[in-house]
Order: sequence, then C-alpha cells, then structure tokens
Amino acid sequence: MFGPLLSSVSTALAIPALMAIAPMSVAGQVPGPSVKKPAATPAAPVAGARKFVAKHLPWGDPDISGNFTTKEEANTPFERPDEWAGRRIEDITPAELSAAIKKRQRQALEDAPFVGGGSKQRGVAITEPIHWFDNLDSINSRPWFVTDPPDGKIPPVTPEAQRRAADLAAARATRGAAESYTDRGTGDRCIAWSLPISRPIPIQYGNSAQILQTKDYVAIRYEMVHETRIVPLEGRGAVRSHNRSTFRSYWGDAIGRWEGDTLVVDTTNYKSTPVFRGSSPELHTIERFTRVAPNRVEWSATIDDPRTWSRPWTFTIPWTEDDTQPIFEYACHEGNYALRNILSAGRSDDRKGIKSTNSVDAQLGESEQ
Repeated sequence: MFGPLLSSVSTALAIPALMAIAPMSVAGQVPGPSVKKPAATPAAPVAGARKFVAKHLPWGDPDISGNFTTKEEANTPFERPDEWAGRRIEDITPAELSAAIKKRQRQALEDAPFVGGGSKQRGVAITEPIHWFDNLDSINSRPWFVTDPPDGKIPPVTPEAQRRAADLAAARATRGAAESYTDRGTGDRCIAWSLPISRPIPIQYGNSAQILQTKDYVAIRYEMVHETRIVPLEGRGAVRSHNRSTFRSYWGDAIGRWEGDTLVVDTTNYKSTPVFRGSSPELHTIERFTRVAPNRVEWSATIDDPRTWSRPWTFTIPWTEDDTQPIFEYACHEGNYALRNILSAGRSDDRKGIKSTNSVDAQLGESEQ
C-alpha cells in the first residue's frame, strides 16, 4: 500500500530483526506486570539539578524506543493564539496555560459531536461515537505547536501555492464530492491517511506510535497505518543516499543519522498525494527525536518546501511513553463499505439533482430550495 518503498534486500532483512526485539501489540491485549506507567509531570528544575542523560543501547545509540502517545496534546492550537500575540512560548506562565487548557477542554467537549462533519447551526451531528475519542480532557504540555518562526505562525504561502490552491478549488467546483472514487482522498480509499509528519498531530483517536531500534535501522510504527516505516542509518551497514527524484512514494524516502543524542530523519521524494497543508511534491522534511525525560521524547518536524512557503518552519510535539497505549490493529479494509456508500449516496444526490458535497449546510440548503 503506502509507506517508504524498501530499496534494497538489506532493508527487507532488517524487518525480522526489528520485530524480534519488539512485542507486537494485539487488540484486547492486557499489559503485563512490567508495563512502564507514565511518570508524573516533572517539577521545574532546581538549581544544581542534574541534566537528564538518556540511556544508551549496547551499540552506543541513545535509547528512544518504546510505545508512545500524543493524546495528552490534543486540543493544543497548532499556531500561537492571537490572545498571546507578541509573546513566545517561554513567556506563557503555568497559570495562563492552565486556564487555557480548561477552556480547550470545554470547547473540545462542545465540538465533539461535530468533529467528523455535521452542522452546529442545524443541530446535525455526524461523527464517531464519543467513546472512540482518545481524550477530550487532555492536559497539554505547551501553549501551541509551531516553534519556528519565533512568532509561532506558519510563514506566508508563495504565489505559486496560492495559484495551486485556487486551481484546485476551481476544479472541485465543477464536480460533486462523490462523482468518482478519484474525488475522495487517499484516507477514504484506505491508501494513506496522511504523511508521517502529520501522524503525531493529535486527532480524535489513533494517537499511538512505536519506535524500534537496531544498529542499522530505526523502525517507526503509527496507529491507523498499514506499514512500518523503515529508516536506514547513515554510517552503518544500511548506508545509502537518497533515491533519485523520479522514485517517489506516499511516505517519501527517509534516511536517518545521529547528531549527538538526537535522531535526525531526512525525508524527500514524496508523491503528489497526500499533501501536508497544501505542500508540493518538492516537500523536504527533517524530523528530530530526542529523549528528554524517562517517559518523554521531544519530536519536531522542519518543513522545507520553497514552492509552498516563503521560508522553512518547524513545529514540535512531545511524545509521552506509555505502555498502556499500545498500537491497535487498524484493519482499514476489513468490513469497510465507506467508499461504496459514499459513491452510492452521490448517485442518490444525482437523482435528486443535488451536487454531492461534504458540507451538511450546503447539502441541506440545496435540498430545501
């Protein structure tokens, strides 16, 4: 399906070794007595406190492996809220963040029935059952996600990106949202829900990830994803250069390297879909994974796409290690009639003379005319 294409026999041979060192989670599995419970949020450092030092694996690499979740970061604004204009992340006091979190929790509960679609104005709720949500009362660790530029805002898009967006909107305006399977996204079609840099961004559910390590490779698994992401490491037996630009895949071509205690994953050669916030096929991403506490890995992604944004930019999301949040199988195709039903509803709209749309307000408004 999707994910990085394995470009050598040595990559394929790495998979059994990786799987051998990592317990695979099974739906309904009950954690054993050795489960690592999430530690309490550490207190502010005091003078003279020792700097955290990550454990190292037998071959010397920092240990960033484990089962992780980002569910506690749900409801965090991606960019800096306007109420904090002119301030940096470090300027926000714990009291201000605590007050903001309470507001976010109330808003999340209010919005939950409409997250998957629907209309608040009309009282039409189309969403997953509430018990599917990973967390509606998340206790966030940061005020917002964008860390560079310092103002916490995504840089302006380029004129070319504006033209692409306008052309896409114009093309969509001539068609209904369900005239063909090609009108639906790769997620609806169980091909690729998103790019790897999107997966850590908290959503309703499926916010778990797992990192596995060997000397030559790092493997990253994400919930709601069909494949394991295999990252060969520079300077090891897996060393290689990026594939030529004509060889593209849904998740791009990833190569890793260690910079001190930080794993840097450099990815190029993405396909044209799926996209990240309107990105182009020239998207180049650099992810960084750093163990900063016994139960915490700091993850960041730098987005470099000169055809889309005026400058590179970075966002950062903490990953919390928690063995009570293992990955569950995401059998996207099993018993899945979503695409068939979407297209069937589109044909029903055709018979009524209604253009199929993802907007409940637009559809009901058109049907009432």
